[in-house]
Amino acid sequence: METGIVKTQVLELKNRERVTVNLVENVEHFSQSEILLKTATGNLKICGKDLNLEDLSKQDGGIVLTGKIDSLIFTDIKEKHSFFKDILR
Repeated sequence: METGIVKTQVLELKNRERVTVNLVENVEHFSQSEILLKTATGNLKICGKDLNLEDLSKQDGGIVLTGKIDSLIFTDIKEKHSFFKDILR
């Protein structure tokens, strides 16, 4: 029997002004209006205005963002396929 620890992703939004997310693996894109995060459970796109990275913890993958949050969009991590791989199926 495996006794591995299962981590739960937590996303906290306060007053549409502060977002806290854990299990962040990489910041793929960052600007004042859009942030794209790669997390353990998929990609997270955060859109808004005057977005600012307040805190980033490499140890636990935690991140804190502030600004005016307009949307949080989750997408699955897609495996990259080459053009030729799709043709040769």
